[in-house]
Amino acid sequence: MPSPKLDKIIELLELGEQFSLTESQYKGKTGLNIPKNNTYLVKKSTVARKAKEYGYKLVLQERTILFEKEEIKR
Repeated sequence: MPSPKLDKIIELLELGEQFSLTESQYKGKTGLNIPKNNTYLVKKSTVARKAKEYGYKLVLQERTILFEKEEIKR
């Protein structure tokens, strides 16, 4: 399975703000369609792992991905 290009997603993650992408926007930024398996998409996909590195979690809303900033637990 090919990996998505994450450069444009990383640019958004580095801003530290919540954002969302439609399926079309995701494909435009990564070169691939959003993975069909929802659990895989939000938990184990390449983009989910990268989002976690930047303190985000993925929330699926009608096939739009919301990058929600996680609160740091201390």
